[in-house]
Order: sequence, then C-alpha cells, then structure tokens
Amino acid sequence: QIVLSSGPVPFLSLLSLMQESLFPLLTFLSLSLSLSLSVSVDWVQTCQSTEDRLTQQRPLFFSSSSIPSSSDLISVHVDPSKRYQKILGFGGALTQSSATVYKTLTKDLKKEVIDAYYSESGLKYTTGRLPIHSCDFSVDVYTFDDVADDVNLDYFDTAVTYDQNLSLPLIHDALASNPNLLLFGSPWSPPAWMKDNNDMLYGGSLLDQYRPSWASYFSKWITAYKNQNVPIWGVTVQNEPEASQTWESCLYTASEMSEFVGGYLGPVLQQDHPDVKIFGFDHNKDHISDWADTLLSESSPSSRYIDGIAFHWYSGSCFANVAAVYGKYPETILLPSEACYELTVLEDDASDEAWLVNGTWSKGEGYGYDIIGDLESGSAGWTDWNILLDSTGGPNHVDNFCDAAIIASEDGLNVYYHPQYYYLGHFSRYLPPGAERVYHEVYSAADVQSTYEDCQWPYGGCDESTLHVTSWSVEDLEHDIVVIVMNCGGEDKMMNLTIDGVDGELINTVPAHSIQTYLI
Repeated sequence: QIVLSSGPVPFLSLLSLMQESLFPLLTFLSLSLSLSLSVSVDWVQTCQSTEDRLTQQRPLFFSSSSIPSSSDLISVHVDPSKRYQKILGFGGALTQSSATVYKTLTKDLKKEVIDAYYSESGLKYTTGRLPIHSCDFSVDVYTFDDVADDVNLDYFDTAVTYDQNLSLPLIHDALASNPNLLLFGSPWSPPAWMKDNNDMLYGGSLLDQYRPSWASYFSKWITAYKNQNVPIWGVTVQNEPEASQTWESCLYTASEMSEFVGGYLGPVLQQDHPDVKIFGFDHNKDHISDWADTLLSESSPSSRYIDGIAFHWYSGSCFANVAAVYGKYPETILLPSEACYELTVLEDDASDEAWLVNGTWSKGEGYGYDIIGDLESGSAGWTDWNILLDSTGGPNHVDNFCDAAIIASEDGLNVYYHPQYYYLGHFSRYLPPGAERVYHEVYSAADVQSTYEDCQWPYGGCDESTLHVTSWSVEDLEHDIVVIVMNCGGEDKMMNLTIDGVDGELINTVPAHSIQTYLI
C-alpha cells in the first residue's frame, strides 16, 4: 500500500514512486512463481575424468533463460506424444564360466555380485541368458544325453546333474534376488550323435532324422529346469547359426531354421510349454534383415511360432539393419542377446594389473553406443555376455578369453567393476520393463558429419562427433521421462534439452567421455 502526503503529487512523481515501491515485490513474486512452476530434474553421471560412477548429482531445473545459439551447442528436443517399442529388460548371461568363478568367491563376495546385478541397489537386471548344456564359456564339453541314437531321449538326464553344483546355485541366487527374471536358454550345439560331423565342435549340421529328437530335447530341458525351480521364459533356436567355430557350434541356413521351427520345435513347445517364447537367428546384425524375412514372412513355416529375433554385435553396429526389421515387423521382439569384448581380438594397451582393476574406459563407451543405437532402432533391451569372469577373462575350454563387467581376482578375494558395468547401469537402472521409447531429435548449429560407418568391424567403437541420446516414457511415481545422453568424444559438449509439455529448457555440460541419465 502506498500512502501519499497531503497536497498534489505530479503524475510522473507518482509513477516513479509506484515503480520504486512495487518493483522489488513484483520481482520476488515473479521469481517465486518461476521456481514453483519449474521442473526439477534428478540426474546421475558416470565420467572418466571424475570419480562419478552412476553418481547422483545435484538437481537441475528447466529454466526460461536461454543461451545464445553457437556452433558448440547441441540441442535435444523430446516429443513424448510419439511412441515406439516397450522395454522388456536388460541382463547378462549366467554361463558355466561365470558359475565356475562364482563358486570360488567368499559368501560375502557372492552376495555382493548378486546384489550388484539383481538388487534394487544394483543394476536391477530383469533378464538372463542360459546356455543349454555346454558352450565355449564352460570348462567341459557336455550334454544331458550322450547316448547315441537315443531318438526318444530315454536317457536324457532329467536331473541335469552337471548343472546341480555349478550353474544352478548361481541361477538360484539370482532368482532369490529377483524372482521375476526372464530367463532364456540358448544351445550352442546338439549332442554330437545328432550331427553330420558327429562332433559338438567345429560346426556341422543337425541331421534331418534327429530334428524331432532335438526339438524334444529343448522341451525336456525346459521341464528339467522348471523342476529345479528355474522358470524358462524363452529360447533361441541356435547360437550363431552362421559360424563354424572351434567350440560348440552348429550351422543352419535361414530356411533350415525356419523348417526346424515350423515343423518340429514350434509344435513341440506349443504343446508342452505354450508360454515359452521362441527367438530366431541369434547371430550378427549384418544379416538380420534376410533372416527376419525368411523366418517371419507370411509364407514361412516358422512365422506362427517365432516371437522374436535375437542378435549379436560382433559384425559392427548395423543399426540401420535392426531398424529395417523393426519397421517391417513392429510386433516382433528384437532382443540383443550377446555382446562382449574378446581379449584375443581387441587387446588392451594397459598392463594386466591396470586392466584387472580399472578395465578399459572405451569398452564402457562401446557398450553405451551399441545400447543406445539398438534401442533407437527398435530393440526391447540388451543382453551382456558373461556376468562374471576371472582375471584371465575365463575360464573356458578353448581359451576364448573375454572381458566382463565384473572380474574376479585370481585368488577370488576381490571383484573389480569395469566401465561396462556403470554404462549398463545408466540403462538398466532407469528403464524398467514397460518403459516406452519416445521420439527425440538431436541437432547442432554446426554441420556435424559423422564419418563412423554403421556396419563395420571391429565391433564396439563409438562415434565421437556428437551426443548419443535415447528418450523414454516411464511409469514411475516420481518421474515421467528418462533421457540418456552420452559423449564419447574427447571434448566437453554443451547441451540444451527441451521437452514438449515442459516449459523452458535445461542447459548442462556433458563432459568428455561421460554418460548421463536425466529423470524428469
């Protein structure tokens, strides 16, 4: 309230007095209103140059203030009204090698590893891949029926004895932490007696006369695991059907897989385990389109049984191929089912000790780049390879050593978290099953031209020229939108984020070699 002294007051003086008296109040009210309407943003960061590892940061706010456009500014705009596929889950493979290492750990370290992956305080894994008998990442070569010509599988080991003291304890501990895990099995090879080379190793093919037996083997394995309190959610038909390897392997053409699923595996599982999903292909993305067409076309004998297409990353990113399959078969689940860094293929410059303790930062970035690219191309999640290995990257029976997100020391008294672990967590912790991808676009005042080829070898690289982004709608009591932003380049990048329906913009620096998850 303004009180005037007696006597006439000139108009300009009155106006001046009102401005001086009201301006501070109006300014305060305006600021308060702006703050009350601004959207708070929780966010976490992992950054090479700091100690941030999935570290919660101080909240940010969308603001009406803006910074001038510049060639250094990268803008990200999200439109939640345009929606795509939903998340199924993230996880890793519980291989025999992982179980072998797990068995050597102390009780406390076992709990730490399980919590790190499956608990609410860890990565919140919701899926897992299980080898159906031995694979390259097992110490021994074995099956559950090695009796030649046992076409009716009368000698199938329904107790799955080999796994009793190895894989099953690890799987049971994982299920105890998350009883809702979606577990899917993958065979590397049928028993030797079912193949034309009479060997589980070195490729070879399934003999036609044993197609019914091999289909029944799947069913019996699912039943045996169910009887061990391990529910099986899905199976892939064959791991890497195009590769003849020195380890367990079996060759199929796309047509042969379609015939096997349509005539044998599909009908058997539909009768015995109608809820178990079948995933075709399970090999590299460079050939995913051709295989999807053969397995899913209306005239294909397998089309009525195939629920999804599984694939690996070893041929390079190939995101355009995945997107083509998603565009053509949008109801089909696209599931990245394996990725890792083979130490025999991509060696580290670091010493053994430095690698053991710290891992290699670029490998985390390679995971992040592939996950973002796959998700933006229509994938429903992402699956790492071995969840745990020893300090050599094993053990396994062919010395095919690999890196892993968690590595145990030689004496089994310590475990070390490699960058892949933290990069995975930016997705698995904040994109729960049911999260739905929403549209976004990334643009810069600078004309950034990527020189990174989409489908190249070796795998696991990252385009450093821009920010990599994926955006999702989540059903969360505290947040509606999740935006994940990664910078694998050597220079900091400035980002401004806008979202339809949210006033203002969020401006933040994305440091070199970092990944951030924004919860809005």
